Amino acid sequence: MSVYVKPAIWLTAALCLTACTTGRLEYVTPEGERKFACETTYTWQPSVDKYAVEYVLGYCARKAEEQGHKVVDQALLSLDLAIPPPPGDQAWTRELAKHQYRRRLLSDKEYGYIIAYLDIGRD
Repeated sequence: MSVYVKPAIWLTAALCLTACTTGRLEYVTPEGERKFACETTYTWQPSVDKYAVEYVLGYCARKAEEQGHKVVDQALLSLDLAIPPPPGDQAWTRELAKHQYRRRLLSDKEYGYIIAYLDIGRD
């Protein structure tokens, strides 16, 4: 590895540490084994990213519980994962959500939830 590559790797890692929002779901199987799932990272805007991560983990927590697992962070199961309806007869897209967010018609939480909703592919 070149000497010039190493500083670039460190810089990239440092930027990610300061601009990444990450999370993962911890659960316990019926057999008592601790496991992790749904590791997720968002790197756009921390005030929005934290909600996107929250949405993904809340969604995964519900799926894990449906499969008979015990979710460690029980608060994830009580999240209201509803997203606001899109304007008019449109469907949510990243572009529409971004437009609505920039016009201040969506909160950070609503925007983060919509982005995660789209990423998961929920309909």
